[in-house]
This record gives sequence, C-alpha cells and structure tokens, in this order.
Amino acid sequence: MLYHRALGRDLHKLVIAVVDKRRPMLLVMRAMLAAIGVGRIHTYESPTGAIGTTATATPDLVIAADVMQPLNGPALVKTMRRPSSGPLALVPVIIITAHAKPALVAEALRSGAHQVLALPTSAITLARRLDRLLNDDRPFELKGDHYVVSGIEKRLAVNFQRPAQSRLR
Repeated sequence: MLYHRALGRDLHKLVIAVVDKRRPMLLVMRAMLAAIGVGRIHTYESPTGAIGTTATATPDLVIAADVMQPLNGPALVKTMRRPSSGPLALVPVIIITAHAKPALVAEALRSGAHQVLALPTSAITLARRLDRLLNDDRPFELKGDHYVVSGIEKRLAVNFQRPAQSRLR
C-alpha cells in the first residue's frame, strides 16, 4: 500500500510548499506556518514553477490555492498524482479556497487532495488540519491515470447527500 509522505512526521521537521498566485496570501500562510512551528516553508507564485522545483526537491506537504493559472489547484494535484511524478505523487495536498462550494470540494478530493481548507482561516485551524493530516493513514489507490486517497467516493457520498425532498400535496 502507498501512504502519503508526511504520515507520522514531526511538524517541526516538515518541509511545506505553498502555491498561490497572490503574494499577500503567500506571506500570510508563511507567517501562520512559521507561528505553529513548521520546519521549512517554500512559496511559489506559479503552479508550473512549483512542479518544476518540487519534482527535484520533494516537499512533505503542499498547500495550494484553488484558483491559479495555467493550472488551478485540482489540476495541479492531478498532475502531481500521476505515477510518473515519482515521489511527488505521494505528497499530501491541502487546497485552500475562499469559495468552498460542494462542487469544488468534490473536484479537489477526486483529483487527489487530502483536504480542502476554507479561507479565511487561523493558525489554530491550520495547526489542527496539519495534525489531522500527519495522522491520516488512508492509503492511495490508483483511479484512472492518477492516485486518489482511498475511500474518497464513499466520503463524498456521505458528506454531500441531499436531504430527502418532502412531498407537498
């Protein structure tokens, strides 16, 4: 079974890559991650630049914005999750978004992301999410041309069930 790269790691030794086209958001995320004691933090304004660099210096975790060009967050994750991506395929990803609508959450999780984090957020919430991720022992499974977190379809089915429609007569 294949597990994500950060499983069981110490927060203080993590190498995290943050990818967002907005420089102010990169600065805010860097400050929050530093405040909670993350080991090393690398920031990238371009998803293609991040892929090029992280393919040779693989981080333990990627935090990526949902809206970027030329790849959005889910497309970046799907690119990372290809078996041909080597160690990058097993790096866990948290997608950050100001618009955590069910369709975006489903797209991000189906692309292989471990979590979606709604903005605005706090350092405490981010620390809790990182702690949960470091202890997330769900394996990866190959779905089509990329890896996804095992059991994601079941999780989506439970979390996004529509309430039964009442019958008005």
